[in-house]
Amino acid sequence: MKKALVITTVAAAVSLLCGACSDRSANEPLLGATADTFEGATKDAWLTGKIETAFVLNGHLNPFAINTDVDGGVVHLTGMVESDIDRDLAEEIAKGVDGVIEVDSDLQIDAAGAQSAREGASGTRDFGSWVDDATTTATIKSKLLANEHTMGLKIDVDTADDVVTLSGRVGSAEESQLAEEIAKNTGDVEAVRNNLVVDPS
Repeated sequence: MKKALVITTVAAAVSLLCGACSDRSANEPLLGATADTFEGATKDAWLTGKIETAFVLNGHLNPFAINTDVDGGVVHLTGMVESDIDRDLAEEIAKGVDGVIEVDSDLQIDAAGAQSAREGASGTRDFGSWVDDATTTATIKSKLLANEHTMGLKIDVDTADDVVTLSGRVGSAEESQLAEEIAKNTGDVEAVRNNLVVDPS
């Protein structure tokens, strides 16, 4: 029952993300979207969603301990896994996603740390709260991608108990404030921790 709900939630989140990324007409199906459907930062975001969904649906990996970043089709994996096999598995899953050019892995083998990350992500929240937070994260990411002033920015979004944390780098204080306001105006968000670093080019 729970696994089915996870699959449904993840599928809905990816569909929502793809819907925001696409500028195709409303009559064109999004469920058949491929890597070639998108370009630039939007394509990277779509690939990130596909890879993270594959990690969630894999029964051997702990998605809470693996961070995925995609830039120009090149995947960078960081975080912790429980064994050499899990590290290789994560790398192979990422390589298998259509549109991925290369996978650079800095995954560390730390069984205790990976287990602690799993318990910290799921043990302190009930399942319903975890689903709500995952949906909030996906919604905010889709809004950031849909906004022409934030879609190209590297902004990481994390949600825990309706508190959103934004991290990454932006080009101006205005962009930082805009991203924060978009997050604040989403669903049941109670607070936003803005850890964005202004790094003008």
